[in-house]
Amino acid sequence: MRFHRFLPLVECLGLGLYVASTTGLVAADFSFAALCAKAREMATVPYVPAKNNLADFWKNLSYDQHRDIRFEMNSGLWAAEKGDFSIDFFHPGWTAKKMVMLHEVTEGKSKRIEFDQGLFDYGKQVIPAGTPPPQGYAGWRARTHLNSADYMDEFLVFMGASYFRAIPKDAPYGLSARGLSINSGLPGVGEEFPDFSEFYLEKPTNNSGVLKVSALLNGESVAGAYQFTITPGPETIVDVVAEITLRRPVQQLGIAPFSSMFWFGESTHPRPYDFRPEVHDSDGLLMELGSGNLHFRPLETTKGQFRHCVFTMEKPRSWALLQRDRSFHSYQDPEALYHNRPSVRVEPVEGFDFGKLHLIEMPTRDETDDNVILLWEPQPSLDVGKTVSFHYRLRWMREPAPSGIFTVRSTRVGTPVQKPDQVLITIDFAKPLEPGLKVGDPKWDDISKLKPVVTVNQKAAKILHVGLSDISMPNVDALPAGLGRSPLLHMPQVLRAFFVIDPSTNLADMDMTCELQDENHKAVSERWVYLWNRPHGSP
Repeated sequence: MRFHRFLPLVECLGLGLYVASTTGLVAADFSFAALCAKAREMATVPYVPAKNNLADFWKNLSYDQHRDIRFEMNSGLWAAEKGDFSIDFFHPGWTAKKMVMLHEVTEGKSKRIEFDQGLFDYGKQVIPAGTPPPQGYAGWRARTHLNSADYMDEFLVFMGASYFRAIPKDAPYGLSARGLSINSGLPGVGEEFPDFSEFYLEKPTNNSGVLKVSALLNGESVAGAYQFTITPGPETIVDVVAEITLRRPVQQLGIAPFSSMFWFGESTHPRPYDFRPEVHDSDGLLMELGSGNLHFRPLETTKGQFRHCVFTMEKPRSWALLQRDRSFHSYQDPEALYHNRPSVRVEPVEGFDFGKLHLIEMPTRDETDDNVILLWEPQPSLDVGKTVSFHYRLRWMREPAPSGIFTVRSTRVGTPVQKPDQVLITIDFAKPLEPGLKVGDPKWDDISKLKPVVTVNQKAAKILHVGLSDISMPNVDALPAGLGRSPLLHMPQVLRAFFVIDPSTNLADMDMTCELQDENHKAVSERWVYLWNRPHGSP
């Protein structure tokens, strides 16, 4: 149930010049419709795993040895044409032992891209004489002029099972997406990892800035075809069309799944012995219901405890894994750059009328494991042999557009002074989080008639006190030098809701919500949704 968070990406740097070639191969007609038909036909026969003919030398490479093999960036597919995109290939080895079949598609014709050792700088590697080269690549990544006109930045990676990652402008890699998940995070149930076994890379035309890729998915329980239409930029948008057919029943099918990492944050108790205040790729789940209401669930981990929350939803508008805390001071990590990690939003288009959104949070030893899983389980469950289509859009971004209401910015949990049997929770709501240029001279909202409305699902838990305070001025003072109290900028308005609960001694957990309402009982904030677990060693 653990996912190694560095598996989908192997660091490769460009060095020399060599042009990738597909010459000598017979071109074949290609269409996404034909690929869908192939996947449906595959689903009618038992799964046969691909033969792994990788030589032992490549299989036994260490992490450092594998990292020392570097793709020659200027030899990438389409690199010589100086167009919008260039494609790098990954060399098999270390943990990346499975190989995929790559094709280039030009004007409706596809050609197989054969493995070429001349595309790699092997560094200090001494390859034993007679060692056969791999028969394919371990994966691929795409480059474009994302951040400057002088350099082609990587922005998209497909490598390992059905994993892929994308980034928007000015962001490092963070959480990982998958094409499909099967039985993720189910205790006592083996998880299945179907593979993207074939990719069809369509040669871009007319400087459209759009990359189109199709992929064949194959696994013990499923076969499917995927089409990805990718537009990189300040928000990198990945439009996904998937056609899926089950070979056999599964306990849980996950559509648009994600894996992320949350080691500890401001509300984690006890905190790991680490110099950084927080370490996470994502810190919250934002759900936009069919009604348009916004619910925010902060991420958390509890030592030794497995947390699985299920949200039943009908025609949701979107959901997103966010990195909301954008302050460097919250992480103090100039290398990992957690304050810049991307967020990603799922926007359903077709096939998401009714289902369950699963949020699974597992204990983790450190930041090297992905321990957060998010997936959509369609209802009713898919029938074996029946082909079902899904269409959704992934928006890799920094922050969603302002909603016009107060958003949840932080959650802190502890005990009141000299009240160890009680629980004190504070929630900071803010709008806007970052100061923007003023239009006219608007004032901060009048909060005199606002109040926090708190619910707790356990009848044995007593809400002792609820309050709201305006902490806008302290937050203005914390802005970078020169921004505080600026007459040219909107200053962020920050409100702190706080409440004290007296849980009975036998309560191990509580579900609770909190939102700000006006005098007409209208919500003026996101609804904060939280699962409290009693910390180890607490009363």
